[in-house]
Amino acid sequence: MTPRSMIVLTAAVALASLLACNPAPAQEGERLFEERCASCHTPAGTERAAGPGLLGQLSPRAIVAALEDGVMRVEGSDLTTEQRIQVAEYLTRRSYVAEAIPEAALCADPGWTGLDPAAVSWMGFAGNLAGTGYQPPERAGLAASDVPDLQLKWAFAFPGGSNMRTSPAVAGDAALVAGPFGEVVALDMATGCARWSFEADAAIRGAIVLGEGPEGRSTAWFVDSRTNAYAVDLASGSLLWKQKVGWHAAAYGTGSPALYDGRLFVPVSSLEVAVAGDPRYECCTSSGAVAALDAATGEVLWYHRVIPGFPEETGKNGIGTTNWGPSGAAVWSSPTVDPERGLLYAGTGENLTHPTTETSDAILAFDLETGDLAWSFQGTADDAFNMACTQAAYRENCPDPPGPDLDFGMAPMLVTRADGKEILVAGQKSGVVWALDPDDDGAVLWSATVGKGGALGGIHWGMASDGRYAYAPVSDRAAVIVDVHPERELSPGLYALDLMTGEVVWESVPPAEACEGKRGCYSSNSAGAAVIDGVVFAGGLDGVIRAHSTMDGTVIWEFDTTRPVETVGGVPGRGGAIDGPGPVVAGGMLFVNSGYGTFGQMPGNLLLAFGVGDPGGTGN
Repeated sequence: MTPRSMIVLTAAVALASLLACNPAPAQEGERLFEERCASCHTPAGTERAAGPGLLGQLSPRAIVAALEDGVMRVEGSDLTTEQRIQVAEYLTRRSYVAEAIPEAALCADPGWTGLDPAAVSWMGFAGNLAGTGYQPPERAGLAASDVPDLQLKWAFAFPGGSNMRTSPAVAGDAALVAGPFGEVVALDMATGCARWSFEADAAIRGAIVLGEGPEGRSTAWFVDSRTNAYAVDLASGSLLWKQKVGWHAAAYGTGSPALYDGRLFVPVSSLEVAVAGDPRYECCTSSGAVAALDAATGEVLWYHRVIPGFPEETGKNGIGTTNWGPSGAAVWSSPTVDPERGLLYAGTGENLTHPTTETSDAILAFDLETGDLAWSFQGTADDAFNMACTQAAYRENCPDPPGPDLDFGMAPMLVTRADGKEILVAGQKSGVVWALDPDDDGAVLWSATVGKGGALGGIHWGMASDGRYAYAPVSDRAAVIVDVHPERELSPGLYALDLMTGEVVWESVPPAEACEGKRGCYSSNSAGAAVIDGVVFAGGLDGVIRAHSTMDGTVIWEFDTTRPVETVGGVPGRGGAIDGPGPVVAGGMLFVNSGYGTFGQMPGNLLLAFGVGDPGGTGN
């Protein structure tokens, strides 16, 4: 893989250009959609499945990728490449093209010969081992007084993308970020041009971590959705090693790896939650997991399966397909390292089938050296749920009774309070924030309900803390499977909680008018947050990034990322919902992902870079 490697157009591109001249493929695409997809995606879709209107906003390449290796992999498994393209072209009314990062977006002089790992100012999902999302002044390079003067410096667009799922890692004068189709690019901080690019085997959803790797080389590590872990030379983008981590056929890589003491800790989730929507599928046999790899070689040092042993037959579903259990408890997010106690913390999701286990919807503590379970805390018991439960038809694999689907989807935060005590803080999709005592096997110190919760409610991707408050973005969309808080209304917004007591100090709700004229727009906060001294940054599903005063939540700066912008190299770009990882503050810059077309939200393909001073690069 050379520094200027480009995505090679496949034979499917040539095929698509021929099909565009023939009306028969369009008719075939419509037939396939009606037979395979319409029951969930029409007439207007659901909170979980987008309708044809929103699907039409995606690129053909994004739809094909979803059918090949994404959440629609089961539906697309017995389709040929030609048929997947036909469905995509029918929905989008556009020809399929596997677009590459153009020459115009590459740096004229890559000029990057190496990097001191000490120059790293941000990496991973939460930016540091403790997962707090806090940037101290020396690494942020941005003060609260600077924030009202932030201006767009440049915007980088990933061709054909509809989801921006990874935040950049920042080292010296470069930012490394992954695109929606497996691209990893090293971007120049000043201009946004690409110094090199690398193509993984599948999409990358977690962030990139940086450090000293094999033979003392500056190295970038990341994991793709097929759970392949990679080590790549930071200077050139060349591959150093690759290792498959998840052993189950449905193993999925979503969370960011964590790097500590020469080991790479990799979370493993599962696509069975979506696969179960097919009543012919024997649901379910996968388990969430965490693995430790030798960062220099990729050797797997230990592998902890959240649900021990192998599931047993539990009966047949309505069409006679064998069911299995227990299963599930996926680890969706990055693990959090606690060097002092020799522990690694991770949150888990719900069980996919009955019987349920005590390690689902839980915070788990693993021994760093061995991977053995040290202790666990369960937020919600008896939660068995999969995507069959959201369908009007084909519900055969839905557990009876279904659970509320209340994962811990964020990395637990290890926070030092004002009194000097370290506590673990984690938000759950139940809308509850939990404070646990890491010195007492996860005993509850306090809990606070800030949302109604639900399948698309509560706290999703991540909170932030500056040691005084915990800042919780709450999604709370109307996708409630089992109402665990019937007394509470939907409560989307950003909440600040006192770390000593859990008391809500202030809240800020995105204004409804920000969604006017935007299809697939929600006045809600789902993405992770980030905080510097005096300011907490939170993006909305309305596409607006807002900077709030940490004192009272007042919005002191905002930017609508759905507005048209000029991009590096002129790549077609658009902003959309801000979801997934939180914004990144490093080296005097603010980086914001824009676009998340899953769950009926506004798609997009932009990484936006803001700074103080006259606009530079290609931003405006």
